[in-house]
Amino acid sequence: MAAVAAASLFPVLVAPAVPALAAVVATPTIVQATEMPTVGKAARFRLRVLGDEAATTAFMWQLNTGPWQESAATAGKATVTVVPDRFTNVLSVYAVGADGSLSDTSTLSFNAEFPPLTADQDLDSDGRPDLLTPGGTAGLSEGLWLATGRGERGKVRVPAVNIGGHGTGLGEDPSGAEPAAAFTGTQIVTGKFTGGPFEDVFVYHPNGPRAGLSVIIPTLGNGAELRPELSGNGYTLPAGWLSDWDGNQPTQLTNGYDADGSNPEYPDLFAIMGSPAAEYNLSFYSSYPGIGNYAFPVVTGASTPTGGIDWQNWRMASALLPTGTAIVLWNRSTGALYLWKSVIANPDTGALTYQQHHLSDNWLPGADLSTLQLADVNADGTPDLRTVTGDGKATAYRITEVPETGTLKITTGAAQSLA
Repeated sequence: MAAVAAASLFPVLVAPAVPALAAVVATPTIVQATEMPTVGKAARFRLRVLGDEAATTAFMWQLNTGPWQESAATAGKATVTVVPDRFTNVLSVYAVGADGSLSDTSTLSFNAEFPPLTADQDLDSDGRPDLLTPGGTAGLSEGLWLATGRGERGKVRVPAVNIGGHGTGLGEDPSGAEPAAAFTGTQIVTGKFTGGPFEDVFVYHPNGPRAGLSVIIPTLGNGAELRPELSGNGYTLPAGWLSDWDGNQPTQLTNGYDADGSNPEYPDLFAIMGSPAAEYNLSFYSSYPGIGNYAFPVVTGASTPTGGIDWQNWRMASALLPTGTAIVLWNRSTGALYLWKSVIANPDTGALTYQQHHLSDNWLPGADLSTLQLADVNADGTPDLRTVTGDGKATAYRITEVPETGTLKITTGAAQSLA
């Protein structure tokens, strides 16, 4: 009896009942909903957990080496949309329960077909050349700005979209700037530099702490934001990779396409290079199979369009025409403007052949252009011009050929603000 009395002095504590949450134990199934995915285009996949539907709140999924993403689950199901970036792809998925428990990971390998080759300088696969320009100027904030082509007069869709917010994939800038600042002061060249069907982005540093360094960033032909920081999404050509025998780095680069007729899958390059002591020249890089694989530069021996050797005073841009490589050459000081069509380069000697057209003696003399683009905006076989000034304004200059005389005429369009 005494024992019972003693025990009654201490109350018995009973924990409140907590409803048990079912842990997600079943691995999700993955069903391919798009019959034959295409690289660069959206494809759908259905995700499902059997047996733990009520407890499943979300799915975490990853395509290849991309970032993990979350999709909410409804009754243990979800449909996700992915964009394949290669022929053979892997989709990885695991389920998340209401109590935070995780399932094992399921994977599905699938193939995606490559689309036909996109048009020259077409970054969104609509058949029209687009405008790509670096920011960090008075009119555009830091980054890489894409304004897609619109119509046949050379206009672009505004405002432009910053597709360079993640930088060039080289890590922290030596100046400590944000990733998007990696494009400031660079030269941007588009072309099929990875040998695929899409226009890639060739970023070249002509000066600064990364002078001579280049980065090739693949695209998927959909105008999407570049992700060079992800594994396999960027290729670096270190400083010195493109230097000549004297160690000079190019002051300018442009796409040579298949100017030497030997390797159409990977573009050749033209460069202006040299030094005040050794003079400047127009050089040619023949491409070999492989990304960033170039022969040593050879001096073309070509004079400037006006017959001089002052290549440091000229700026160039290129385009691909049905007749081959075309290059526009502009002297900022004088405004002299020339077009070279059907440019052919000898890969061994560098010797050039081309058709020269005199466009103007006083085209935009002294203008501060952050971008000079040559592109056939109306697909008439004669390339046109686009410019971007430091204040972020883009202007199209349509070039037409007068059949009776064979001369070329420039028509100036209205300026568009890219911001």
